[in-house]
Amino acid sequence: MLPVPTRELRCSNCGSLNRVGTYGIDKLPRCGKCQSGLPEPLGKRLLRRFYASRRLIMITVGVSAVAIVRPTILTDLLSDSSTPKTTTKVAADCTGYPQPVSGVYATYDPSERVAPLTIKTGPGSYYYVKLEDSVTARPVMTFFLRGGEVFRQDVPEGSFVLKYATGDTWCGDRALFGPTTSTSQADRVFEFSETRGYTVELIARKGGNLRTRAIDRSQF
Repeated sequence: MLPVPTRELRCSNCGSLNRVGTYGIDKLPRCGKCQSGLPEPLGKRLLRRFYASRRLIMITVGVSAVAIVRPTILTDLLSDSSTPKTTTKVAADCTGYPQPVSGVYATYDPSERVAPLTIKTGPGSYYYVKLEDSVTARPVMTFFLRGGEVFRQDVPEGSFVLKYATGDTWCGDRALFGPTTSTSQADRVFEFSETRGYTVELIARKGGNLRTRAIDRSQF
């Protein structure tokens, strides 16, 4: 049996020297000490991202709670009847609050972003979306989107809860959209990994199988 070719790579996070075999496209090689991702050739990274995109899970807002499974893609749909809006009583003076640039609003987790996330929104209101750690309830990333936009971003690996707020006038990340803010949370945990990502459509569709529930502003 021929020996497996190996190479030595130094972890950029903790400085440990790692001996790794041939790179695969299904997962990122990690440091044996701190579990941080090790450097990889650009070609392998691109192939791995393409491989991951084939396992994308689609989430859309819908008008019923029926699961739809298509070849290679699982489509999860939010029930329109289960997404009631809650109006929080927040006194807000939005003077001096310009609309943020669409995209990443804030990042709280410094981990490497390896899992694909796409968010599609319907025309109309603005959206403030939050990924929250399902265990610690700490925020991971937040995004600001204008209605009708499609946004793509890699996020860290982990088990996250998705919450979102909607409204017409931005009042900052504390007051959100002022007195008319509507806040909701998906009733499932999203498991992100290098080979598992999600497409979330915040647009009403028929045939839904993922419910959301209204949450109080204090729970956002």
